[in-house]
Amino acid sequence: MPRQLIEETTSFKRYRVIDAQGKVIGEDVEPKLAPEQLTEQSLRSKAAAALAANAAFLAKASPTNAEVVAQVKLLTRESNALIRLVLSQLDTDDA
Repeated sequence: MPRQLIEETTSFKRYRVIDAQGKVIGEDVEPKLAPEQLTEQSLRSKAAAALAANAAFLAKASPTNAEVVAQVKLLTRESNALIRLVLSQLDTDDA
């Protein structure tokens, strides 16, 4: 259903919900995530993607030296991201 933004604050957005005939049927409130929450979401998403990439690397019978070096760099970035999550250092999602 269509929504019209009627109020926006630093913590939420309030919408007017309208049916197909244009009649107001209610309001909807959507919380805004804090920057730290957005960073946590980003880090968790990257961690999920890393599982697939790591599995692909492990499936290689004989990775090249260049692939091993690239994997070590990747694992270091992934480790940094996980450490940020554990320590709640969510000021950035950069490794």
